[in-house]
Amino acid sequence: MSKQEESRISLEHSHQKMPPDQSEQKDATETTSQRPVAASHHDDENNQQHQPHQYPDPLRLSAIVFSQCMAVFLCGLDQTIIATAVPKISDDFHALGDVGWWTSAYLLTTATFQLFYGKMYSLAPVKYVYLGALLVFNIGSLICATAPNSIALILGRAIAGVGAAGLMSGAVLILAQSAPLEKRAGLLGLVTGMFGLASVAGPFIGGALADKSTWRWCFAINLPLGVLTMVAVAFFVNKISNPSTAGFSVQEKIKRFNLPGMIMVLACLICLILALQLGGSKDPWNSARVIALLVVFGVLFLVFLCMEKWLKGSQTVSTAIVKSRSLWFAGLFAACSSAAMFVAVTYLPIYFQAIRHASALRSGVMLTPLILAFIVMSALAGALTNMIGYTNPAMITGAVLTSIGAGLLTTFDVNTSSSEWIGYQVLFGFGIGCSLQQPMLVVQAVLPSEDVPFGVALISLFQMVGGAIFVAVSQSVFQNGLVDIHTVFPNVETSTLLQTGATNIPMLFDQSQLPRVLEIYSNAVVNTFYVALALSCTSIIGALGTEWKSMKGAPADDGLVKNSESLEKPSK
Repeated sequence: MSKQEESRISLEHSHQKMPPDQSEQKDATETTSQRPVAASHHDDENNQQHQPHQYPDPLRLSAIVFSQCMAVFLCGLDQTIIATAVPKISDDFHALGDVGWWTSAYLLTTATFQLFYGKMYSLAPVKYVYLGALLVFNIGSLICATAPNSIALILGRAIAGVGAAGLMSGAVLILAQSAPLEKRAGLLGLVTGMFGLASVAGPFIGGALADKSTWRWCFAINLPLGVLTMVAVAFFVNKISNPSTAGFSVQEKIKRFNLPGMIMVLACLICLILALQLGGSKDPWNSARVIALLVVFGVLFLVFLCMEKWLKGSQTVSTAIVKSRSLWFAGLFAACSSAAMFVAVTYLPIYFQAIRHASALRSGVMLTPLILAFIVMSALAGALTNMIGYTNPAMITGAVLTSIGAGLLTTFDVNTSSSEWIGYQVLFGFGIGCSLQQPMLVVQAVLPSEDVPFGVALISLFQMVGGAIFVAVSQSVFQNGLVDIHTVFPNVETSTLLQTGATNIPMLFDQSQLPRVLEIYSNAVVNTFYVALALSCTSIIGALGTEWKSMKGAPADDGLVKNSESLEKPSK
């Protein structure tokens, strides 16, 4: 080492030991300018990491929240908007055998890609991943709107589902970057309310568009709103990286992504959800295809567990997530409350159409009490959580109200009055409105910031898979209830009843037979509400098992951020 270098190092050490005076500051500046560029850049970013996060001003925050409400509304709308448009689509494509895939292709990819986006959000800036998801969603919607045949429509629905998978969890993460933890509950309540509104209003909007214009508008409507959302996100949302991976090189991030593990997760979920979609509806549960899918799911899941144990440092699911009691109880709560909502929203219109003789559009209007109660309580629950700083009261209240509401739904019969079916829906809607957004807040309060994106995606997966499982279970329960009609009227097969549809039941029977038929049909629908009741009661366990963690001054208070710009570091 030369004397000049020794002198320089000695000077640097002396500057570290005592505050420099003005002359020393000049020397220090000169010395610093002689350091390697990489070292200076590293110091700048270390200083940057310690800067407090600056949340957006109220006007900018309003634009961000509005954009997320639009995105989540489109995501929820696409789940159910096709339901009442199916007859018009089948008239154009003459492909009745593909009807199930027009819905399931979207739900399949939306569910299976949840964890993919959870991993992507933890490794790359949320803004860019979210914009990518929006772009994919819009491309899928464009393919659907211009589809020349059924195959193209199925492909477009699948692509749109891949994009939609990143929208709900991405919206939660963008809100996490835009407001402190103790203020997020109210904002998340608005976004969740929009999702519930879209999910319930989808059939009504789809039927109106298909009748008054063309079914293609069910998908084309996504394009202008989707582009507007992309512009808002591009201009108003900051580029923020996850601090835990900000210093990783591209190679390190690819290793952390764990491509083999992610492929295994996708394969597992595809097998499971396909089995749930086919079982009890298209195929018997004991059919070779359903059993094969479940067996393959089990084998792949075991392989995935072995991979997680052996791949130290690059597991798909972190140790903190595996050991988090609150996350798994919140996941149970999310799965049960979401599934209870899906069951009720699926079979209440069937009750209105078959028993109250409502049209498809009219049955959608008759769900208005549930929709309004859901939206109002989502906002109130968010405000309550903001005020007290804990999610547990809203979770417990929501679980109890949902259980009471579901219990009252089981009292429906052919003579249920308007005041009863309106009031019971309101109570059930209040419970669901209290419940749906809370697990997302639990994740942000109990997990380290680097695990929040994957935790949010995991909660979204619980909600979707819970809905898929128990809607399939409810379908089996409903079909078993209709067997009684075949017992009383042997000349009418259960399959004929299902294919005829709820609104056309009177066409199959004489007027003298109809009262008995409607009674059995009503009982079959009510049996599905017992499934919702069991789920609602089980959600109480999830609410009670979640630890009481204050969101005011919580460790994850900064959400996923340390500063308002990217924390990307150059690889060494």
